[in-house]
Amino acid sequence: MKKFIIVIIFVFLIAILISFNYLLWDREKQLENFKDLSNAKNLSIDTLGEKIDNLDKLNKELNARIDTLTSENTDMKDNISSLNNENQQIKLEIASKNQLIEMLKSNLNMEPFESVIKKWVDAVNSKNYQSAIALISKNSKDEILNNEENLKSTCQSEIKAIRLKSTKLFTEIADEEHLSKIQFKVILEVDKPEVTDQNKENVTDLLYKSGENEKYITMEFDAGAKEWRVLELSDKP
Repeated sequence: MKKFIIVIIFVFLIAILISFNYLLWDREKQLENFKDLSNAKNLSIDTLGEKIDNLDKLNKELNARIDTLTSENTDMKDNISSLNNENQQIKLEIASKNQLIEMLKSNLNMEPFESVIKKWVDAVNSKNYQSAIALISKNSKDEILNNEENLKSTCQSEIKAIRLKSTKLFTEIADEEHLSKIQFKVILEVDKPEVTDQNKENVTDLLYKSGENEKYITMEFDAGAKEWRVLELSDKP
């Protein structure tokens, strides 16, 4: 009986020792887990801190860039405002110059211009093409006006008779190109030649129609001859 009790006590003591050892092992395991968790938290905190520092640095860089762009935008607005003021001033100066040119044109002595135009029309009407060519500016690029053969061929095929009905200084288009021109709107009365089998192929009917023809004649001053000459004859100003 005593042996049995001793065995029971021994087993009980062993069980207590085993339980105590397990508790010690479990505690150490929990401590290790806690340390790992603590290290992980510390690492996460360090990582987040580094990210926060990087974001703060990026934010400062972006703010500096915004300040630079804001300054540049302000400078651009100032430049645009300055250019708008200059542009407005230039427009006023151009308008003033245009008014002066128009006034000068309107007060020109029309007789020298009208005389040259009438002489050219009369020369064409009388088929005196040499005289007509003499009234054309050397700077004319019109291949009919500045070439006697072309002028003769064109007039013979398209004009039987031509008369100057009216001449008026043209000032309606106020752009830079037309402001620099002395241009007249003329009405030419044209009689067309009769169409026969012999001249049918030569009649082009491109430049003149039968009856009244509205044309625009541009004049140019010949400094050598000190006279006005015809520079261009066109259907439009």
